[in-house]
Amino acid sequence: MISEEDLDSNAPKLNGRKEGTFVFITIKDRWPKIVARLANDFCVKRAELLESYGESADEDIKAVNHGFAELRYRMTTDKPLENIVDNYGNAGVWNTLLINLRDKVGEDQVTWYRADWLFVECYLYRKIFSIVFNSRLLRDYDYFAEQKQSSFKEHVPQIEESASFLMSIVGEGAPAHETFGLVTMLKMCLWGNRADLSLSGGDRAVLAQSSMIASTKRENFILVDDLNTALLNYIYPLHKKEKGTRRIDIVLDNAGVELMGDLILAEYFLSMGFADKVVLHGKEFPYFVSDTTKGDFDWTLEQLKEAGENCAKLQERLAQRLEKGELVWNAHPFWTFPHAYFEMPTECPELYEELKKASFAFFKGDLNYRKLVGDRDWDFETPFVTTLRGFAPCPFLALRTLKAETLAGLSRETAIRVLDFEDNQWLVSGEYAVCQLGGI
Repeated sequence: MISEEDLDSNAPKLNGRKEGTFVFITIKDRWPKIVARLANDFCVKRAELLESYGESADEDIKAVNHGFAELRYRMTTDKPLENIVDNYGNAGVWNTLLINLRDKVGEDQVTWYRADWLFVECYLYRKIFSIVFNSRLLRDYDYFAEQKQSSFKEHVPQIEESASFLMSIVGEGAPAHETFGLVTMLKMCLWGNRADLSLSGGDRAVLAQSSMIASTKRENFILVDDLNTALLNYIYPLHKKEKGTRRIDIVLDNAGVELMGDLILAEYFLSMGFADKVVLHGKEFPYFVSDTTKGDFDWTLEQLKEAGENCAKLQERLAQRLEKGELVWNAHPFWTFPHAYFEMPTECPELYEELKKASFAFFKGDLNYRKLVGDRDWDFETPFVTTLRGFAPCPFLALRTLKAETLAGLSRETAIRVLDFEDNQWLVSGEYAVCQLGGI
């Protein structure tokens, strides 16, 4: 086992101390933009909010925007991170983490730029939630909902295209072969991860190329592709396992078009006999702008009824799955904490034990990847299994388009290839991707 000291020396955790890095630019530009947009949204939607929540909500709006202004000031001036002050269930966990971190590195190091990026970014979205949750009337308001819903609406033709492809496989008269179309489904799920509103600062993130097309056109942009190994050794064999024992978990990332790819994949696995149950793991409150909450999940299912003929058919199937318990929603608080996943067995053993029940799992997107590898500056050729530090509840695939400067598991050939790229934009643009197998 690698010691923490050796890791910090050879693969330090990312932070915003060095000017010009993606982390520095994120803290300097993207985060203040996200908070400023939220403040503006509360002003623009004031009349709508007063109509929905009553005239007394006006005081809440003023208090929320005062909180956002203070948050933005502390962020841009690199002030120390403050404790979370609210009565939401996990505030105590957060404050214990803050106290322990201050004791470990010193209070003057627990600031927006100096502390570990993963910790601070998770703290940012918990702090935003706290500001709204402390209001009297608006505490259940999803301040990112409109942006997430726009992501769905702007991709309806692409979503209907994907649903049509699914129905051509699982509907009446479809090809009998149980593995037909699965590679395309998985590549759709991979490239749907490009639509990330936290990367765009909350601006529109419309995919110029549909996930369906990308699944066949972007092979050269996948830097690590363990998909065939996962299919042959872990996923295809599920079809022959005893019924009632096959469970697939999907740890979700973004709502909108990416969530639709995940739901289509879930229906595929259930329809084609690879799984008896699919468990979806989402977030318990609005998080990282576009991460999926239960409200997003319910809203999406409702929208499918009017999104096209095949979307409506898919909605009927998913609704039946929910009724039968074949499709399950889960939003454990741990998913919004700043821990690397290797800490899960000690910090959240009940969730780790739950994941062990899965026959196979998918970890979607950049944040899940960062937590899998500890958000460190790994040498690109470091084996993926090394970066996981023993995290292995079940076999899993990490499906991620690159939007952060952490990456591991490249072959020597690929590592040499990326070193020839002009700059580090390939690490953060979402244009490149990995499908990496872990938990084995």
